[in-house]
Parts: sequence; structure tokens; C-alpha cells
Amino acid sequence: MADLDFYKRSGPFLLSHLAEIVDAEIVNAKNPNVEISDVGSLDKAGDRDISFLSNRKYIEPFIQSKAGACIVSSEFADHAPKGMSLLVVKDPYKAYAIISAYFYPNQKSTGEIHPTAIISKDAKIGDGVSIGAYTVIENGVVIGDNTQVGTHCFFGENVKIGTDCLIRAHVSVRYSHIGDHVTLYSGVKIGEDGFGFAPDPSGHIKIPQLGRVLIGSNVEIGGNTVVDRGAGPDTIIGDGCWIDNLCQIAHNVKMGRGCIMASQSGIAGSAVLEDYVVVGGQAGVSGHITIGMGAQIGGQAGVLSSVPSGAIYIGFPARPKKEFFKGVATLNRLAKSKRRGK
Repeated sequence: MADLDFYKRSGPFLLSHLAEIVDAEIVNAKNPNVEISDVGSLDKAGDRDISFLSNRKYIEPFIQSKAGACIVSSEFADHAPKGMSLLVVKDPYKAYAIISAYFYPNQKSTGEIHPTAIISKDAKIGDGVSIGAYTVIENGVVIGDNTQVGTHCFFGENVKIGTDCLIRAHVSVRYSHIGDHVTLYSGVKIGEDGFGFAPDPSGHIKIPQLGRVLIGSNVEIGGNTVVDRGAGPDTIIGDGCWIDNLCQIAHNVKMGRGCIMASQSGIAGSAVLEDYVVVGGQAGVSGHITIGMGAQIGGQAGVLSSVPSGAIYIGFPARPKKEFFKGVATLNRLAKSKRRGK
């Protein structure tokens, strides 16, 4: 259960109302208008709480659960304990995400600007924008309505931030245009210099980085992730991308819509990720290659060449999933035969 020292809870809500917002069928409910006070895990939820089941591994905790209501698929409905009301949906995890966000909505901007914030007279600050202590906003910056800016942030000249964005503490943004409903978590650095230089034995020569970072709307970028600006072409992150903590996106990278990057993964310069690509944790993608639409890159994979749309690549060097496991099986057979020959 959420600690109310840190989180503000809404509600209670009628079970029938929760069913309506996720388009669920109510099953086993003696009273569809019973009040639900909170969300909780199967093992901690009480008779006024709602939980969810989306994985067969948790059937036993589901059977033992004291939750008053649970979000499930029709596959698991028959396993419900007596007295538990059910919201039956196709995708319980998605429905739970919607309902939990309903109980714990994002906090709205207060519209307050801390007196220690340094804001250029040439900056355009929208209605309802809140700005935290010691944040610096330079000439020509535009910040859209109802955006929240945390403490100790920096916005370089002519940066544009859209409406309803959430910028956590210690975020730095330069040379960038950012869309609406974007979240930048603490420590994010957007628009830093790309890693561009001409190698030379007498001393490497830096190549000026003259592009921008263009970030679409409904994007989340996790803590301490860095997105370098382009060297000439822009670095582009499409609408709906979700990027985890501690990721690196190099100069000139182009990410399509809805891409996902897990923690500690990196995309080298001028690589292209088409729409809905998924990159696993600690994976690395080489520069100047294309990852096709809907492709998946496994954790710790090293991708050295372009990947076809819809493919699943794993290992180092990364190769198709079936090919990788066939190679592993072959090595295992060789190792066993060698041991038998001793």
C-alpha cells in the first residue's frame, strides 16, 4: 500500500465507476456500488481494496487474497476466492495501471515561482507554470502552460518546452525543442555536445556540434540519461518514447514513435530506431545502422549491423534469437562430447 506521507490518494470510488473507466465486466459482486478505498497487492489488499492478477505465477496468492475486488482476465476468474468481486478485462495490467493512476493522480502545477529562480526577462513563461528554487532560465526560453520545473534546473537560450511537462530536479536542457506532456526525471541532460572529433596523433580535433534535440510529446526520460544534440542533423526522439534511467542517446540518432529503452542501454551516433523498437537493458547499438519497426533487442546484446523489422536479436554479436540459441546448443553438445572423450 502507498505511504500517504509521500503520496496523495483520491477516492473512495464505487466499484461500478472503476469498472466503467476500464470498460470491465463486473462479476461476483453482491453490490456493484460498494466503495473501494485503495489499490493494493494481492497479499496486502483488504476488503475495501482492489488488486489485480495478470500472471499465472500468482494464482496461489490470488486464491488466498483478502482483497475486496480484483482485476482479472476471464482465464483466471474461476479461481477467485469466495466473496471477491471481479472486474474482468482483456488486459488486467493495463486496467490496473489506469485505476491506480485514478487513485493516485499526478500532482498539478502550483503555479508558484520560487524567489531564488533566475529567469530572463526575454523568457516566455506560460500560465500556471511552477519553477523551483535556484533554477536558471536564459534568454528566449519558452515554457508552456502548467509545466512543472524542479529545483536547480537549467534551460539554455531559446529552448522550447511544451505544456503540461514535468521537469524534475537538476535537469539541464540546451539546444532543444520539447513537446507536450513530457517527463524528464532528475539528472537528465538534454542537448549536450555529441561525441564528435577527428582523431589525430598530435591531438584530437573537436567537430562543432551544430544540431538540436527534437523531442515529441508524451515522452518519458529516466534519471541521469543523456541525449546529445546533433552534429548537423538533429537528434530526434518521437512521440510516446519511454527511456529508462542511465541511458545514452548519441548525436544524430533518430527514434520513431513508441520506442522503449531499458536502463544502461546506449545508441551510437546516427543510428535509426524505427517505430516501436524495444531495446533491453545494457544493450548497445552501433552507429549508422537501422533497427526496423517493432524489432526487439535483448538485454546486453551488441548490435553491429541493421536489424529487420519485427525481428528479435540477442547476444554478442547480436543475431536472430533462434540462431543464437542454436549456436548455444551446438557449443553445449561439443563441450559434452569433449568431456566424454577424456
